[in-house]
Amino acid sequence: MSIVSETEMKEFFQRLIDSVAELSTQAAKVEGLNERVNHLAERLQALENENSNLKSQIADANNTVARMDNDLQVTRSHLDNERAVTQSLRETIVQRDAGVQSLEQSFRQEQDSHKITTSERDDARLKVTELEGSLNQAHDNIRNLTEDRNTWRQLATDHERELNQVKSQLGQIQSLLNPLRVVSSDVA
Repeated sequence: MSIVSETEMKEFFQRLIDSVAELSTQAAKVEGLNERVNHLAERLQALENENSNLKSQIADANNTVARMDNDLQVTRSHLDNERAVTQSLRETIVQRDAGVQSLEQSFRQEQDSHKITTSERDDARLKVTELEGSLNQAHDNIRNLTEDRNTWRQLATDHERELNQVKSQLGQIQSLLNPLRVVSSDVA
């Protein structure tokens, strides 16, 4: 059996004190990391909820765009029909003008018919103008909705990127915590 010198005892106790101090420091770090992990987990949940809401809003915007596209097609169909009616009315006017030249007596009748046809043509032009205004408004609405959709998509992408960063940080923190748990169980 060997006798332990006073110097060896002092060195042993100094190493023991240093180890206890280091373990205290690591315990404080672990506590701080636990708080950070909890905060990051809450932030992650909030981002996931916000991302879900954004996806819902994008779906709603896409549905609105689809509905507006359908309305635009209907408006274009009406516009095409009105143009066909207008063309038909123009042809009728040409035919009426030829009849006026050939028959003096039917001139008055053709003149009355011409007034009616002109009124219908003006009504049709007015309707075409209104439809063109509606078409332009539909184009503006689609452009605005597309810009909104692109903005929401960009926002969703940014949130997903931030979510991935938070998940990566959480993984790094958890990987740091796992070695600390092994050290703390060895000490105990």
